[in-house]
Amino acid sequence: MVLLLLESWIHLIHIIMISVYNIDINNEAIKNNLVRIQSQIFKLLPMREEEQDWSKPLETIILELLGMQGLFPNLEYLIALVCKLQGLIEMDDEASFMLYRRTIFECCGLIDKIRTYF
Repeated sequence: MVLLLLESWIHLIHIIMISVYNIDINNEAIKNNLVRIQSQIFKLLPMREEEQDWSKPLETIILELLGMQGLFPNLEYLIALVCKLQGLIEMDDEASFMLYRRTIFECCGLIDKIRTYF
């Protein structure tokens, strides 16, 4: 039963993508894109540690995820991911690095959950 529901969900995602731009995108390409985004999120850790500008790359990641939300409006964990990343922007520079670090790892975990849909 669960497998049947998952297959239906994947088919629904496929239909949504085709209806938006009338193109067919391979699920593997979407998963690879999510791996790339996950890598960009993880790179925010050393950027903050080394006192580099991490907010601009973070804004770019959020923008891309918002675009993905437009293409796949029913992805359960995507809005949670965007909310956590937006929360990082709202943090002041004096906020605990451990909270920042934990949130980055939580975001990477959410990306893993999103990839399971594809």
